[in-house]
Amino acid sequence: MTLTRLSRSGSREMATLEAAAGMTEGHRGRAGIFDAGLLAVPGVEALHAIQAGTARQPPIHYWSGRRLIALQHGEASIAMPVSAWFYGPKGRLHPGIFAFLFDMTHFYAVLSTLPAGAGCTTAELSVTVLGEPPRSGTEITGRSRVVYSDERCALAEGLVVGEDGHPFAHSTSRYFLFAPGSVQPSCSDGEPLAEPPLPKTRAVLTASTPHLAPVGPALLRQLSGLEILTAQLTGEIPAAPVDRYVGIQLMSAHDGRVAFSLPVHAGLQQELGTVFGGVIALMAKSAIGAAVQAVAPAGTGFTALDFKVNFLRPCPADGGKLIVTGFLTHRGKRLCIANAEVTYRGRRIAVATGTTSLTPPE
Repeated sequence: MTLTRLSRSGSREMATLEAAAGMTEGHRGRAGIFDAGLLAVPGVEALHAIQAGTARQPPIHYWSGRRLIALQHGEASIAMPVSAWFYGPKGRLHPGIFAFLFDMTHFYAVLSTLPAGAGCTTAELSVTVLGEPPRSGTEITGRSRVVYSDERCALAEGLVVGEDGHPFAHSTSRYFLFAPGSVQPSCSDGEPLAEPPLPKTRAVLTASTPHLAPVGPALLRQLSGLEILTAQLTGEIPAAPVDRYVGIQLMSAHDGRVAFSLPVHAGLQQELGTVFGGVIALMAKSAIGAAVQAVAPAGTGFTALDFKVNFLRPCPADGGKLIVTGFLTHRGKRLCIANAEVTYRGRRIAVATGTTSLTPPE
């Protein structure tokens, strides 16, 4: 199949998926945000109220299809579908989805330990990938527990496991804690609870859908990583499903250096109204992987081993663009290390680093 034919067929297939998911700008703007009244109760009670439907779910809840399985003091378990929407360029689950789920689960575990009016924010998230990713149509669960806390910080540790309990990723995360009275939601207008945005998103995520691998095995053997990225820039090869779903767009690709953008919309908001940190981590991981891809010869296999994100400041959901630049810092025969820098309106939001294993062409 030629690049042009692949582009046309892939675009039609993904357009069908995108229409089914209802990811329109109108839907994205319907945001339900953390109710200020929940600051008057301990964190674990606030989270139970959100899950029970007596308080608003944040938009990221509907976008991700998440499901709270268990919550108690210092521990949380959240499940997400392994959807074709979350596939990366090789036609399997994007490793950044592990970071997305971990950030959500760690946050719940830490928040469940806090008194009324207190808050927390992710300072650092580290992920180690364990083996091959799970197959589509199944479900993964993030499990987190707080292993240390004092007045100023907390440390959480967890696993992402499959339906049979098999571990797919391990993580630790450090949180900064804020004293009672210091947390202010970004939106608290006292209006009645809004209808949930994207009410059918979870049904779409869990439905059986065609799996589009933008780059099949044949093209991987024929084209270098940089040639593939260049073809994506020109529209000859479609973007990965996860990029289409999130809204991540490839801006440039050179030898060992790439840049992506993400227009920020209300659908990416977490409980306090800022952009969910898991989205930023997912975007950073995309840039790290693409920077390595940009130096890979034709036929090279590459597998994410680990990555770490440091969050420097919150990102408001006010219509700007997140920009992430990924660049190679070490290029070996079997291991590459790349860094990423995420900015918003010219200010640095996060920095990340990751290690990728290479399998040379046969």
